[in-house]
Amino acid sequence: MTKKSLAEYTEAFEEWAEKVDADDLREADTASLRLIADLVGRRLAVDDELAAAVRAARRDGRSWSAIGAMLGMSKQAAQQKYGQSAQPGRRPAAQTDVEASADALQPSA
Repeated sequence: MTKKSLAEYTEAFEEWAEKVDADDLREADTASLRLIADLVGRRLAVDDELAAAVRAARRDGRSWSAIGAMLGMSKQAAQQKYGQSAQPGRRPAAQTDVEASADALQPSA
């Protein structure tokens, strides 16, 4: 199974929405789902900023022990989560959860 980007899921949903018969739709209160989506977006932004801060700390010669202490985790956990993302353009490992969450939103055929 290949992983899809959020843009691909959005495109698939838009294609489904174009094909659905309006008479088959019912009104639903989606406030709680919109809140979740909003919070995920904010979490991703914070995670990006946090990864950038970790990269800056590493450039400044800070140890994984010191970074882990600031993150409230062990140096091993900090290095495991942010070691790869300490390179520009890389997300922390935990961000793969978003792709799994997007699977749940994929419209059924």
